[in-house]
Amino acid sequence: MNNVFTVTFGQLPSSYINREHVSEKICGDFCLDFPLSHIYIISGVRGSGKTVLLTNVSKTIEKKKDWLVVDVNPNREILEQIASGIYENAHVKHLFISKSFSFSFHGIGFSIEGDTPVSNVKTILEKMLNVLKKHNQKLLITVDEASNNTHMRSFAHDFQSLLRNDYPVFTLMTGLYENVNSLQNNKNLTFLYRAPKIDLGPLDKKLIEKEYSSVFNEEKEETISVLAELTKGYAFAYQVVGYLFSKYKKIDKIYDELDQYLSIYVYDKIWSRLPVNEKIYLKCFQTDLTSTENIISRVPYDEKSCSVYRDRLIKRGLIAANAYGIVSLTLPRFEIFISKQ
Repeated sequence: MNNVFTVTFGQLPSSYINREHVSEKICGDFCLDFPLSHIYIISGVRGSGKTVLLTNVSKTIEKKKDWLVVDVNPNREILEQIASGIYENAHVKHLFISKSFSFSFHGIGFSIEGDTPVSNVKTILEKMLNVLKKHNQKLLITVDEASNNTHMRSFAHDFQSLLRNDYPVFTLMTGLYENVNSLQNNKNLTFLYRAPKIDLGPLDKKLIEKEYSSVFNEEKEETISVLAELTKGYAFAYQVVGYLFSKYKKIDKIYDELDQYLSIYVYDKIWSRLPVNEKIYLKCFQTDLTSTENIISRVPYDEKSCSVYRDRLIKRGLIAANAYGIVSLTLPRFEIFISKQ
């Protein structure tokens, strides 16, 4: 049997759980005559499927004749990337094929639709957007793994300015909770604070079972159920469990390798970026769930501080809490990883 799973981050796999309702909501809002928002932010724990969702939305939008999509790197000058991306887009390149639209971005002056030299990349971009607007074209800018850096802050200011001037521009970005939160809470970027944010939770277990049943169509229902339960709805685990079961065909043979994949690809990086007090909180989990009472009795800080760290871990997508004072780990076999730290 050919493997249909992948452990490569960001790649659209052959078998994946499509968060169709989320994708449709974003595409639907962007395509309205009077959009509810020109920006969406996708947030979630590492490996939750943010990049795959962004890719899925961008491919859907890209198929529409009145749209073009430009993907940018948040760690480089963004307006330059957008202007270059528009200029090189095959669907609209004919609009800019003239000497007046020849430019590069290395300190050289530019001349667009006239003899006046232009050296400001924002001015260049605005002139290009005017051309797109005249031809009823809309632009979606995608930003994967945004963070609170100079390039993103500058882009956020410029994007707000473009919206005020009624240009047909839209942005879809992804980011970890802490990075998105830091960017949104910047006192000079209040419009980002109001931007709709989609927090990716676990995948639906029934959908995972359906996909696994389709791929492993000779397996019993009990086996499919165990495989789905093992993922805990975590998108990356869905891929790894599927890949390892395709390889070994026996559940008891995949645990050790699964722990290695989760640790090396995800958990090590998550753990390394956690503050000390949040690590102390997580070390109270000897199984995948425990009571807040048990945690309070074991940590070296008071109940109020304990609530603060609990809330932060919930927002990071690492734990969940219910009304009965029970907290649980959201990631599969994370308690095993924690026990080794």
